[in-house]
Amino acid sequence: MLIISLTIIASLFYVLATSHVLSRLFHKQGPSQKVTVILSTVAILAHMLLLVNSVFRADGQDLSTVNISLLTCWVIVVSVTAVSLKFPATLLLPVVYGFAAILTLASLVIPHHILLQSINIDIGLVTHISLSLLAYCILIIATLYGVQFYFIDKRLKRKDLAIVNSHLPPLMVVEKQLYQLLNLGTVLLTLALLSGFAFLEGMFAKEFIHKTVLSLIAWAIFVIAALGHIKNGWRGKPIVITIMIAAFILTLAYFGSRFVQEVVLNKF
Repeated sequence: MLIISLTIIASLFYVLATSHVLSRLFHKQGPSQKVTVILSTVAILAHMLLLVNSVFRADGQDLSTVNISLLTCWVIVVSVTAVSLKFPATLLLPVVYGFAAILTLASLVIPHHILLQSINIDIGLVTHISLSLLAYCILIIATLYGVQFYFIDKRLKRKDLAIVNSHLPPLMVVEKQLYQLLNLGTVLLTLALLSGFAFLEGMFAKEFIHKTVLSLIAWAIFVIAALGHIKNGWRGKPIVITIMIAAFILTLAYFGSRFVQEVVLNKF
């Protein structure tokens, strides 16, 4: 009952935050930061309590794909909310809040019961997981900045006066932040892969090879995009699409097979 209540509270306030931002998306003054912070903070706290109660159970720790997804989503929501306090991220907020609302509600109906009686703490494994999670979150945020860049650029090319007079951030600011996040995320993903090869055995074992290969493919695409921008000045729509493809492949690497096994095939 507690988990259901926390899920409803989190999803409700995520929806309220999303609605508030969207209702004033093209307003000159933009959404009220105070209202947005209050609504999102309640949602974030409820989301955090939901995570704690979902993972740490009386009969063990539930580290299913759904709970890992909830954790990743929470980190992204907190990061984007924090960034929005200092930098313009008006278009990102309804996307992450809306997705968080859907995911928290979905967690009620998607089966997830991977119980571990105890967790063996290994420094190498913790390092790899921490770097991987951080890299993924930053690269997903970079992808969202790419979507924001593409949206604003497209509206400007259409000479849409609504966007010129809106609260949306300047295109050059969004682009600068996009490449900063891309570079940082790519470096962290590199370190995550290196830590995996250094500390973990069986990166190319049969049960893990698809994750390793997909991660390497995504890493290669991110590196090409980052170096292409730095050395050759690549920018605009092609880079955004490239980043989106790489983010999709990385998501498949992180969650694809586990989702199929746990949710589709019910192999717990």
